[in-house]
Amino acid sequence: MKQIDKHNIDYVKRLAKKLAKEKNIPHHEALDVISKERNYNNWKHFYNENKNHNAFTDLSVIPLVELDGLYLNGFSYKSEKFDPKIFSETKKIKKIRTEIKKYFTKTKSFNSIRTSYGLKHDLERHIGKYVANGELIYAMYLEGYKIKKNNSSLNCSFNFSSVGLKNLVSSNKLLESLNTSWEYQLEDYQRLHKKFKKYKYHFNLIIKLLVGNEVPKKNIYGIIGAEIGETSETIKQWFSIENVSSELIPEEKLKSLSKIFGFKPENVKN
Repeated sequence: MKQIDKHNIDYVKRLAKKLAKEKNIPHHEALDVISKERNYNNWKHFYNENKNHNAFTDLSVIPLVELDGLYLNGFSYKSEKFDPKIFSETKKIKKIRTEIKKYFTKTKSFNSIRTSYGLKHDLERHIGKYVANGELIYAMYLEGYKIKKNNSSLNCSFNFSSVGLKNLVSSNKLLESLNTSWEYQLEDYQRLHKKFKKYKYHFNLIIKLLVGNEVPKKNIYGIIGAEIGETSETIKQWFSIENVSSELIPEEKLKSLSKIFGFKPENVKN
């Protein structure tokens, strides 16, 4: 089964739009170029391979031999044939997979910072629901991550980026802070810090007001990007849009941002 590209369809479309503008070529040609860079024949090939990547994977096409010995609490020292019926809570598995898609990307090497047991606790705090070690392992496997079993241990390691891990760990603190009522504070703060009035949107101001330095800016960009399906670089660019710029945040994305920040879309603009 072909490994799904780590970038989603919307992201590839944005890259193609940027390339078309830079090279002055038609958008459909730019789509083909970007798709070929990701080892696909063309845009149509990329789209067909990735359009259903959010669907719950058909287990009949996945070789599950790597999961032999896996139970709810992790890997047993025995090697009984894996039985997917153990993981009957498919809604929870889907939820875990959704958060994995949001925050993690694959790497060539295994992550030495977190084993499956530590990672399952990070996911628990993020989704607010108990996650069994085996459920986390199963979900990571279904998302295409490699598994490195730890000798004489229930746990294992995966090939995922530490950047996504840092964002996930900081996500609760940030999202809870951004859910705080801010409208009166914003008005007073703007009056005292007129430099923020140059921005078309008040994201930088709200973050400074509510979060301060508790969460590094790069993680803020990464967390918000993960939550709305954008790259951290895109979020960074959006946060720095000034009044003189002709750039605008797409309406559907502005609504998503507004939901995270807890305000109406029209209230965030100058």
